[in-house]
Amino acid sequence: MAITPDAGEACRIPRPPVDLAETAYLRNGYRAILRILVAERQLETETCDCLLGEFTWDIALAELPRFRTSDNPRLPFKVLDLYAMADALEAEHAEGCAE
Repeated sequence: MAITPDAGEACRIPRPPVDLAETAYLRNGYRAILRILVAERQLETETCDCLLGEFTWDIALAELPRFRTSDNPRLPFKVLDLYAMADALEAEHAEGCAE
């Protein structure tokens, strides 16, 4: 499943498609996972370029086991924890690019 960024926000992770998961909670979690993956790749490659084009929603789904905190299929992760992790990685990336 390809990712189409929101107009005017070329490197901002867009909202996931509704058919990605049955609940907004899960979709928000997948979005946070994708934010984490993109930021990790940017930090790993030490680039300030947008790498969103290298990722798909399927990649976020495939990484779910890494972020799973529960066996409950409706609440497999803690979205707020994922947001905090994504925010921290993006801040680290932005700081590195500001220098």
